[in-house]
Amino acid sequence: AMINGMVHRLAAELEAQPDNPQGWGRLIRAYTVLGDQAARDAAVARAQALFKERPDAMRAVQAAAEGRQ
Repeated sequence: AMINGMVHRLAAELEAQPDNPQGWGRLIRAYTVLGDQAARDAAVARAQALFKERPDAMRAVQAAAEGRQ
């Protein structure tokens, strides 16, 4: 329950302040670890939409999602 709460808080923070590639990566990784494929896919799609014009930011999302921050 505590971990889910932390993940929900991170998701809410990113909705309020979405320009955080590392945060999106952490959220994607958290959903992956939790086994929530639908939420993971939604977070990936949102990050891709946000950073479609910023390949450097998408690389940061990917690195964070893979634990390579």
